Amino acid sequence: MAEIILGINNCFAIGRFPEPEEWLRVVKDELGISHVQFSFDMLDPVIIDDEIVGRKCNYIKKIADEIGVVIDTGATGETSHKFNLLLDPDPGMRRCYLRWYEKLIRAGRFLGIEGSGIYMGTLSQKDRENPERKKFLTEVLLEEIVYLTYVAKEEGQKYFLWEPMSIPRELPCTIEETKAIIERVNRLSHVPVRLCLDVGHGYIRSDDPHDRDPYAWLRELANLSPSIHIQQTDGKGSRHWPFTEENNARGIIVPEKVFEAVEASGAERNILVFEFFYSAHALSDESVVDSMKVSVEFWQKALQGVYG
Repeated sequence: MAEIILGINNCFAIGRFPEPEEWLRVVKDELGISHVQFSFDMLDPVIIDDEIVGRKCNYIKKIADEIGVVIDTGATGETSHKFNLLLDPDPGMRRCYLRWYEKLIRAGRFLGIEGSGIYMGTLSQKDRENPERKKFLTEVLLEEIVYLTYVAKEEGQKYFLWEPMSIPRELPCTIEETKAIIERVNRLSHVPVRLCLDVGHGYIRSDDPHDRDPYAWLRELANLSPSIHIQQTDGKGSRHWPFTEENNARGIIVPEKVFEAVEASGAERNILVFEFFYSAHALSDESVVDSMKVSVEFWQKALQGVYG
């Protein structure tokens, strides 16, 4: 039986709770969660001076240790998802983004994380439509990730995380493509490349219904995914809704079905990481925290019912 743990990505705190003591208080005291995936939207490792990044991460780690919160992984964040990153058509841009990833991984040392990564990049439409360019840039991407696994090894991290995405320009985006690319990169990696599945991802326009089914992804690949992003979604896009009564009525993510699929994968341990995106203006700060509380209670009840 798999060990299933609830965690949370601290992207909910962006803008609202920039003070480490505040977002950690929300995580521990308000939500009762002890595992965090740190979003580097909170602390850009290139824009912010190295000295301040190190000092800030040390401070976060100190508070987390004091209150009993583990920062397991580091994540690229939502902001970076808007850029081409390691698949940018300009080699100079790719070089700069590679440096950004390297600094992100090295910053994770101060947080004590065991793995980092998540979003790797997206092809331009022009490159995606050119088979030779797509093949070339895929090879470049694999080489870049192999280098980043070397950096991760230098920093004492156990694995590197790669998140499958939702469209063909974002590699990988189907189950078979994910299996193939993970197998290839791990032939040369210096630490294992693991997945960060997301139940709201999957290629919804795929001809293969399995690529549109979050439970198929879990059955096939949860054993390679130490962290799994959990969100409520209607299956028509990556909604990142909390698990409120209203959202659950229109959503397709059911905890018991998630547990069943994870068990079917043969996974031994997974952290189910809540990843909720909130508009800075649509909700009050209090209602954001309330919706997260409801979500945690919903999943804790389901965990208790299945695992005791």
